[in-house]
Amino acid sequence: MPPAMPATRQFPYFFPLIRRFAALVLVAGAASTAHATQPIPAFAEVKAGAKPSVAVLLARDGTPLAERRIDTRVRRLEWVGLSSLSPSLKEALLAAEDKRFFEHSGVDWRAFAGSLWHNLWYDRKRGASTLSMQLAGLLDPELALGYAGTPRRSIGQKWDQALAAQALEARWTKEQILEAYLNLVPFRGDLQGVHAASRAFFGKSPTEIGRPEALVLAVLLRGPNARAETVARRACVLAERIGAPSACGPAQRLADTSLDRQQLGPRWDLAPHTARHLLQHAGERLVTTFDADVQRLVLQAVRRLGSGEAAAVVVDNASGDVLAYVGAPEAALPDQAVLLRSAGNLLLPFAYGVALERRQLTAASLLEESLANHAPTQPDDRMWVSVRRALTESLTEPAQAVLRMAGEQLPERLRQADVDMARGGGADVGLVQLAGLYRSLASGGQWLAPRLVAGPERTPRRVLRAEAGFIVGDMLAEPDADGNPQAFAFRQYVPDGREALLIGFSDRFSIALWAAGNRGMPAQAGAAWHEILRGLHRSQPPLRLPPPPGLVSSLVVFEPPVESARREWFIRGTELERVMVPRSLPRIAYPASGTIVDGMALADDSNFRIHFEALRTAPGAWWRLNGERIGNGGSSSLASRTAWRPVAGRHVLDLMSAEGQVLDSVTFAVRAPVDDSQPADR
Repeated sequence: MPPAMPATRQFPYFFPLIRRFAALVLVAGAASTAHATQPIPAFAEVKAGAKPSVAVLLARDGTPLAERRIDTRVRRLEWVGLSSLSPSLKEALLAAEDKRFFEHSGVDWRAFAGSLWHNLWYDRKRGASTLSMQLAGLLDPELALGYAGTPRRSIGQKWDQALAAQALEARWTKEQILEAYLNLVPFRGDLQGVHAASRAFFGKSPTEIGRPEALVLAVLLRGPNARAETVARRACVLAERIGAPSACGPAQRLADTSLDRQQLGPRWDLAPHTARHLLQHAGERLVTTFDADVQRLVLQAVRRLGSGEAAAVVVDNASGDVLAYVGAPEAALPDQAVLLRSAGNLLLPFAYGVALERRQLTAASLLEESLANHAPTQPDDRMWVSVRRALTESLTEPAQAVLRMAGEQLPERLRQADVDMARGGGADVGLVQLAGLYRSLASGGQWLAPRLVAGPERTPRRVLRAEAGFIVGDMLAEPDADGNPQAFAFRQYVPDGREALLIGFSDRFSIALWAAGNRGMPAQAGAAWHEILRGLHRSQPPLRLPPPPGLVSSLVVFEPPVESARREWFIRGTELERVMVPRSLPRIAYPASGTIVDGMALADDSNFRIHFEALRTAPGAWWRLNGERIGNGGSSSLASRTAWRPVAGRHVLDLMSAEGQVLDSVTFAVRAPVDDSQPADR
């Protein structure tokens, strides 16, 4: 039996009649639908309303740094102009959806009549919606097929779509209709628009789409959630239709490998933690103060540490702008830069700066340091260290003395930089705050609030006078291989040997870095800090900061030579040429103030005694305990050491001069068996 001929071949005289019948059916359908078509919006209005579902963080020059999805209902990217779309994509789309798009005025009556005839004779229905009719359904949901439970292809909906499509064609150009359709049409899952689809399926922009990708995207429009093998088969049929059979194989492979393994991660991930802090609205494109190259440099240095616990920031000294912010090596890790940590000894430079500014000290002044930290060859040898050495080595006893000198001035100055000191003298700061604080040392003592987004000019606040800030920075500067001081400072605080907090500055940048991990982390963090600094200055080496007015330089000699002679900077009026070791003053060496003395040995040995010890006592000095004289005075050797039977409780011990003046005093406690029958030795 010969194959059945198509109806149009068997009854050619029916085809014009069918077209007239279709028009009559549409007129009749118009009376049956209650929907009144909405006014056609302007093209610019539709384009402006199609906001991306993501927000993008930008560097100062507009370079994308990070992307964050805000709208979880749909995945839509930026609107793409028709001129930027791949020609292959436009070719495949028109061949698959509307081959007479540029010929009709919104409704392809020829295709519509053929569809109607097909649907009368066959169970498998076929549509005839043009791109203009489909776009009308996208712009007005009530025109969409199957809206509100209505039949999927009702005559009323077809009529409304046809009217809307013709109104759309009267107001928009063909190019605008095609552009809007490609940006609004839904694809697989929650993907909307060709931009989101091409990124998710192929990791490409719509400009880069080739013919195989275009075939896959075009056939997805008829069946967005079709199985991969179905999409592959339809792509090959479309390839034959457009005369490109060689694209069939690549299109099949793409359908098999890409459709169910979508690339849904952010397009840019250089600054994910900042994006989480700042990006709040879908479609937002926020310009930051960041430099994309600096951000990339810092991220690479932090990742090379090999620890998940690391963060770093870079601040521009001239403007106070944050140039880089890396909260963690990977986006999935929590932001470590924002966490407040103990600044430890990193606040000491500002205490020294206050003392210098108040002329209580100079860089060459000597401070007392305990003999326990040294191996003296002579009495009092190396007991005294210069302010420069005490600061660079973070020596504890000199630091306590300087903190007492600074007094309440230090917390007041730090409050100018929004740093609040606790009663114990410490402070908890984040990396941005710390970098901004140290930046003031490189900026004449003036502090500016660090910022991540450009805004109005900020009023600087003075933390230190320029002269004091310069001297502190000069003392902190590390020498290079030739022994010359560099124009940057470097500090670190390592609480337990596994954690490092580093801060420093050059003439142009301030850098703060925190890292934790193994016991070698402090050294690794130091190397990373210097790597960042070298990268920042790869085109211009650091320069020595110019001294401000009011400073003088002088050669200083120490007598005796506890340190080598050198040139030092002084605030005018405080300069020295010769520094003498201060006359040694008598003091109590044991017990130390605030300690607890263990006298429990009395339980087994009633003759057990402890010895009070003093340094540099003069003849006639004597001891006083709780207001009463004890021991033997007279010669300096007798007064420097005396035995005492410990008694439980709290005690006040004074070292007295022959004239009865208090030379030193300590308060201590004793843990011992309580025995009221035994009076204290006198």
